[in-house]
Order: sequence, then structure tokens, then C-alpha cells
Amino acid sequence: MPTNSVCFKDLLLQQTATRQLASSVANGRIAQTYLFAGSESVGRMPAARAFAALLQCESPLSGDEHALDACGSCESCRRIANGSHPDVSVVTPDGTEIRIDQVRALQENAALKPGTGRWLIFILDPADRLNQSSANSLLKILEEAPSHVVFILLARETGAVLPTVLSRSEIVRFASPSPAEIRAALVEHYALSEADAARCCALSGGRPGQAFVLAQTVPADFPQPGLKSSHAEFLIALEQASRHWQEVFATARSLEEALRFAARPGREFFIPLLAVRREFCRSLAMTAGLPAAFPMLFADMLIDRLDSAARAMQKSFDSLLVDARKAYPAAVIKEFEGNLDSLLGGWPALQLEETLLCLLNWYSDALKTASGADETLLLNLDHKEDIITLAEIDGIALLRARIELLENSVGLLRRHVQPVLIVENLITQIGGLEP
Repeated sequence: MPTNSVCFKDLLLQQTATRQLASSVANGRIAQTYLFAGSESVGRMPAARAFAALLQCESPLSGDEHALDACGSCESCRRIANGSHPDVSVVTPDGTEIRIDQVRALQENAALKPGTGRWLIFILDPADRLNQSSANSLLKILEEAPSHVVFILLARETGAVLPTVLSRSEIVRFASPSPAEIRAALVEHYALSEADAARCCALSGGRPGQAFVLAQTVPADFPQPGLKSSHAEFLIALEQASRHWQEVFATARSLEEALRFAARPGREFFIPLLAVRREFCRSLAMTAGLPAAFPMLFADMLIDRLDSAARAMQKSFDSLLVDARKAYPAAVIKEFEGNLDSLLGGWPALQLEETLLCLLNWYSDALKTASGADETLLLNLDHKEDIITLAEIDGIALLRARIELLENSVGLLRRHVQPVLIVENLITQIGGLEP
């Protein structure tokens, strides 16, 4: 499967959304503002690029049921595929937010005429990172923009966008495919075996975009060493992830590029960490009777390792900052450091949340099994026997209690309760399977 395709035909599991977009072009009813709403990694950005390519395409093609699609090979399509089309711009957060000065720059560009294409297209990713000032400024642009301008806003849900902006948008909803649908797509389009498809789907946490990336490497199945070894491997993998990003950051040549790089750990994943984290969560759920001291000791080690990893990532920008202080005003350096702290300072909480969600997936699968659901609904289908064991021993009532505990723990984490207390309390209450 092409990874940089700008054709709807290559966007998997989102036929309803792509048909809606293709029909709007075929019928000549192109809205000025679109809101692509859907969960993480379902294909909103690939769809935005494909829609931009169709709007600019020199030789669009008719597909099934006369739906239009970009040709993927003309000069315009090739430029959009490699991110160099002068009339298609992507606006991403400067630090943690899309700021008002970015929106003002967008306003200036929107007043121009297209250079080579028929449209000026602006993709805001994600639009729910607009702050109050920049959102209000964007609304003013939407009211005044010329007819040749198209805005594509990407957001997880419609409620994350100002109602006044929402009212001016055509909403395109992106589905969240089931694990069975993701596995089937991996087998059909990536020629994976059933076992490899199940592994990629499970490692992705049910996120199709991540599963499709994993399909190009198919990580080996992680051995099952049990909790004693898997918790240590998990801590080591967190350090490896930090070192990986430090190597990426070392290539930054400017403050602007450094901020773009610093945003990547929050959006992208480190493949070796996925398998190790999943095995740790599996072994935590399956271990019969945890040692009494384990929750407190592991919570301390985990939070310390996460904080150390984040500090090391921030420190990797020190040499760039030394040079930048000679060329930039102190106010610019201070703002950069604040943005850097916001981006990388949130990495430990993100990794912890991903761990809680991974553990939640195991208990959710067990609850489905205990409730008699079809096994195709399981995310961790490649460890079906473990799921059956967990379901049989814990039972429906306890599984529901543990799922509620995990959901509450995620909520506490997002409200910035001390993470070490969350982890210690969670592991203490889970305690492993009854011996």
C-alpha cells in the first residue's frame, strides 16, 4: 500500500467519508469550510490531503458509482503528496496551540489568488488546538474569505470547535473501525497473515492508522517472560524511546524546526515500546497475586523513569539554545523554552495514559468474553487463551469494577493528580489474578 497516496481509493475503512467528499466535488457543491471529525489515527489527515488533491487535480478520475478521485500522478498531485504544493497549506500548533499570529498569517495568505491551482486550501491540524483568540480570528476569516478559499479543520469531535465555526462547516464524520475490520484490511491490503494482522491490530490499540504503519514492519511477537522481567523491560523501553527522540532532536537546525520535532513524540509512536508495554500490561493482568511491595516500588520507578526520560529529551536542545541566545531576543528564547516545556513536559503523562489504556483493553476484552461476545470483537485476539483465563477467573462483576477503576484513573491523570499515587493505587487494587 502506498504511504503517501493522495487518492481516496487508498484510504482504507472510510468509504462513507470519502464518498461524501467526492460527491461534493462531482456535484459542484464545494463548501468553504469542512470539519473532519473522528478519533485519533482514523485517516483524517490522509483524507484532507486526498480531498485537496482532488480539488487541485489536473485530470481527476471517475471511480466506482461515478465518484471522483485524484489521479495521483499529475504535477499537482505529486506536489501535494510531497507537501510542496504552493496553494495547499497545513497549519499546526506553534508549541501547544494554534496561535493568533498564525491565523493572522493565514488571513493574509487567504487574501491572495491561487498560484498554480484552482483553490487556496488551508488545513488546520488539529483545529481543537485553536485558543479562544485564534478561534475568534479564524471565524472572522471564514466570514470574509474569497470563494476560491477552502478550509479543512481536523478535530476529534465537533464539540471541540466553537459553535459559530461549527455552524459554518460541513461536517465529515470519520468512523472508528472495529478490530475485525482493521484485521481484515491488514490481510487484504497488506497481505499479512491472520496472526500478523492480529498482532498489528492489537499493538496499535485499535487505531487503524498505527496498525497500517506497523503492517509495513510487522514487529515480532514479544516473548512472555512474566511480570518479573516485563516490568524491567518496560522501563528500559521508555529510556530507549527517549534516546530515539533525542537523536531526532539533534538534527534540528532552528528553533522553529526544534518545536516541530518536539511535537512529534506526542503524535507519533516508538514501535519497540508498543510490544514491551503490551506485554507488561498482559503480565500485570495475568499475574497471580502481586508482592505487597510491588505497587509502591514500581510506581516510584516508573514515574522517575518517565520524568528522567522527559528531562533528557529537553536537555538535548541545550546546544541549540546556546547558539539561539546569541541570535534571538530574550523574549523569543523564553517563549521557546515555555513551548518546549509544554510539549515534552506532557510526554510522561501521555506514556502513562497509553499504559492505562493498554491495560484497559485487556480487561475490556475479558469482559466481552465473559459476556459471551463474538471473539472477532476482541482487540487482543492473538492472546485469546489469556483473555479466556482472565474472564473465567475474574468474572463479570470484578472485570467491570476494574474497568471503572482504570477509566477513573485516566480521568484523574488528565486532571493532573499526582501520577505516582494513581499508579500505586491502581496496581494495589488490581493485585493480579487470585492465586
